Amino acid sequence: MSYPPPIMVSYAVTRACNLRCPHCYSDAVNEPSPLELSTEEAKELIDDIADMGTRLIIFDGGEPTLRPDLPELISHAADAGLSPLLGTNGMVDTMTYNYAVELREAGIKAIAVSVDSYIPEEHDLFRGKEGGWERTMRGIENIRRAGIPFQIGFTLRKGMVERIEGMVELAKRVGAIALEIFEFIPAGRGNEHKQYELTMSERAQAVKKIIEIQRREDLIIRVIGCPQYWVEVERTVPELERMKFIRSCCGAGTRYATILYDGTVYPCMLLPIPLGNVRSKPFSKIWGESEVLRDLRDTSKLKGACANCPYADICVGARCRAYAKTGDYLAEDPGCWIRGELL
Repeated sequence: MSYPPPIMVSYAVTRACNLRCPHCYSDAVNEPSPLELSTEEAKELIDDIADMGTRLIIFDGGEPTLRPDLPELISHAADAGLSPLLGTNGMVDTMTYNYAVELREAGIKAIAVSVDSYIPEEHDLFRGKEGGWERTMRGIENIRRAGIPFQIGFTLRKGMVERIEGMVELAKRVGAIALEIFEFIPAGRGNEHKQYELTMSERAQAVKKIIEIQRREDLIIRVIGCPQYWVEVERTVPELERMKFIRSCCGAGTRYATILYDGTVYPCMLLPIPLGNVRSKPFSKIWGESEVLRDLRDTSKLKGACANCPYADICVGARCRAYAKTGDYLAEDPGCWIRGELL
């Protein structure tokens, strides 16, 4: 494998979930899939990822805490030399204090908890669970009491740009180390709920607002699904201030990849192009041999405005949005406002 290993791999350990979120990339359902990797298969996958030299593995789903062997898989990842992370809805239904302690003792390094508004009713409506916000707040408290670092994950969607400031305040109030903002991308179940997509002007407004907030806040803010964020940082933030900012995506196929519950490999959770399956070929070989990944790593293959953009090397456009809108993962990003400013 000549190409460097991914910095991070996301492994959706189960398709089962106790919520029905409209943006779910894995289109989660009530029960686990019979196709989910077994404990032994999952451990073989984890070993392969570790042997590549990858540093981080994110266990998510579905809702990963519904998988009974999750603490065992986390412990195996830690023993293999990986830093295991967890993405969860954090509801107290599974995230009890005792379970949080079990995760800490297994070796979890940090947890990302999904909270989609600081207004309880708004969160509950989006996540399809009355009382979900309150249950998640109780789960967060258990994580905090167990001494596990955690961040808040927030889906940035139609009508939510004005909520960004409040989400920063919520993250600070509950003791989070970071706020990760995911722009809604129509992938998985999201294809059925395109009404949540931001307009180009809303996207530009959101990015400028996030930059303004990060310049004055010590809380770490990450932005996923909108690589133009980093372009705007370079264009508008003095160089000495940029140390406060975290580089955004797109890292699909270059720094990151996703593995689904059944072993299918995607370049990214939001870029649902099957690259192979770890049951028939090790992830390390898929990472090194996939033609799709080679395309994604070669900026000379970008098309349209992205091909001629002076920021192509630091942005490459949102490959997930290009694919969702055109079916071509190398097409220009149709949601980029910066191209118009460069004309």
